[in-house]
Amino acid sequence: MIKAVIFDMDGLLIDSEPLWMEAEIELFSHLGLKLTPEDCKQMQGVKIPDVISHWFEVKPWQGMSLEEVERRLVERVNELIREKGQIQPGVRATLEFFRQRNIPMAVASSSTPDLIEMVVKKLGIEQYFEFLHSSMHERRGKPHPDIFLTAAKKLGQSPGDCLIFEDSLNGVIAGKKAGSTVVAVPYPENFNDPGFDIADMKLRSLEEWDQEKFDSIQVKV
Repeated sequence: MIKAVIFDMDGLLIDSEPLWMEAEIELFSHLGLKLTPEDCKQMQGVKIPDVISHWFEVKPWQGMSLEEVERRLVERVNELIREKGQIQPGVRATLEFFRQRNIPMAVASSSTPDLIEMVVKKLGIEQYFEFLHSSMHERRGKPHPDIFLTAAKKLGQSPGDCLIFEDSLNGVIAGKKAGSTVVAVPYPENFNDPGFDIADMKLRSLEEWDQEKFDSIQVKV
């Protein structure tokens, strides 16, 4: 039985993955690393220090520490989200669906704590969540399950009684490793990626979420 719900943030609650991609391509180009959109997609859902470390191993750069790159990347994404960030379709209705059923909710994101807080306030949805949790507080980020195991514990539930909504493949893998039920909501260009087949359900948008979908998930638990 589903007793709590955990939401990813980037790409799920807010249409920010293209903004992360824009910032990454822009910043890393100054460091001599020409990233493609496909390169960026591989790292979706991965926590920021791990993304930067990965690309440093691929092509080490000079003159800027990994910590400075992280700071500049977060600052740029923050700017872009403030300028362009839009709530994803169906988010408010989905959050209201669970609130009306007294099912507690939390956010578990690979973004920094400050960025998570800024986003939920920008979208005006902070009142729906018991807490906001960042993988920056975990030793291992997605696709490891640590962030979801911690979130489940903080919600006072076993991971098996938690429903996770994710847009990234790394997040879906992490949710399944945690032992939770996972609903994947990939970006349209990723929808047919067979990797998402490990999810318990796949939606094209949170606008598709309804009582019938919830009942179907409950049967699987």
